[in-house]
Amino acid sequence: MTDGRGRVVAVVAAVLLLGGTACTAGAPEKADPAPPSLRAGLLTADRLPQGYTLNTSEVESTTTRAPSATSTYVPNTDPLESMPCSELGITSFLTTHAKPLEDVAVGLEREPVGDDDFGWGGQEVLDRYPPGRAAAVLDAVSAAVGRCAEFSTVLFDGSVSQESATATRDGDSLRVRITSMPPPDGVHPWVDETAFVRFGDVVLTVQQVGTDRPTDDLRTVLDAAVRAYRARED
Repeated sequence: MTDGRGRVVAVVAAVLLLGGTACTAGAPEKADPAPPSLRAGLLTADRLPQGYTLNTSEVESTTTRAPSATSTYVPNTDPLESMPCSELGITSFLTTHAKPLEDVAVGLEREPVGDDDFGWGGQEVLDRYPPGRAAAVLDAVSAAVGRCAEFSTVLFDGSVSQESATATRDGDSLRVRITSMPPPDGVHPWVDETAFVRFGDVVLTVQQVGTDRPTDDLRTVLDAAVRAYRARED
């Protein structure tokens, strides 16, 4: 540098180098410890609530949810602020519309218990975002639900399902509920629920496959997932 400030900086640097700091030259700086692996925070078989198991049969549930080779679904990649409302219920909507730096997931299920129980299926996801971005992502999800309070989805057979979405926010937690009213020949509305919890720059998500009856499974799995992630941080 040729300005006056540059010359002063150069002189100060030379004095420090020739002074008492020379004995430490070449000593490596102590690096901050690497953070635990994001995957280490996922639920594992020994951390699951009783009656639940890991589902490793689907590519989407065991990797970063890249589409499988046999998949015919091509998601719209618009950001959360402008994505189609019909994308709100797909299992990978957050990763597709708010791409994270790192993403891991695991599939979960519970076998039916008794004649009136159909079991449960879902997945847990951990998404890491750049510093400060995770909070904005939850805000965008909440806004998208507000925009998609009432919408319709065209099904594979051409029929139309009427749907509604609601969100409940509590600090760094968000729960999204999508109710789908099937065409006239359907019997009961189907409900998809997704729960989000933010830990700094990481968003923990538990999603359940649609069900036509109330269930406590999402809360049970979410509580276990939060405990598992906090154990990773200890």
